[in-house]
Amino acid sequence: MRELAIEIGVRALLFGVFVFTEFLDPFQRVIQPEEIWLYKNPLVQSDNIPTRLMFAISFLTPLAVICVVKIIRRTDKTEIKEAFLVAFSGLGFTTFYLAGKLHCFTESGRGKSWRLCAAILPLYCAMMIALSRMCDYKHHWQDSFVGGVIGLIFAYICYRQHYPPLANTACHKPYVSLRVPTSLKKDERPPADSAPSLPLEGVTEGPV
Repeated sequence: MRELAIEIGVRALLFGVFVFTEFLDPFQRVIQPEEIWLYKNPLVQSDNIPTRLMFAISFLTPLAVICVVKIIRRTDKTEIKEAFLVAFSGLGFTTFYLAGKLHCFTESGRGKSWRLCAAILPLYCAMMIALSRMCDYKHHWQDSFVGGVIGLIFAYICYRQHYPPLANTACHKPYVSLRVPTSLKKDERPPADSAPSLPLEGVTEGPV
């Protein structure tokens, strides 16, 4: 319980830092005369995907997917706890999460295209959001590309903190449910004196 409170506190602190930086004064970049053509874009009155909706999709999609998986497969409570802690990693984490649940890269799941399509769907939505930002002249393509790469890297780091590699046969289970408590290991270990022994009456030691 203490570890869970610490994890929630750290994530709340990171979210507070994010909110704080959002309201800082933006960096004023000096635009050179030869660069003006880069910024002569039309002003878009209404975005294809509004900013608030974009953040809502990124934040709530992982939570919705995890809840659906819980209902369908009756996932362990320990797995739900771990997944909720890292759910705000966004659509990239959702892709890795579904790929692990559906065993897209294990022997039992390879060659089944519907599993791969289902896992890639959140990543496809993220790409559509990135393209809409370029169509609305909010970002250059370099911004969207580098932002996507950074997001995928951090999403995979967050995923691997709690789940095995995608090629592992147990990739659908978090590390917390794969751990065997030390107390159980000690209880399952038979004592040395408890091994059955055969009666040795009449048997004497001597040279063979």
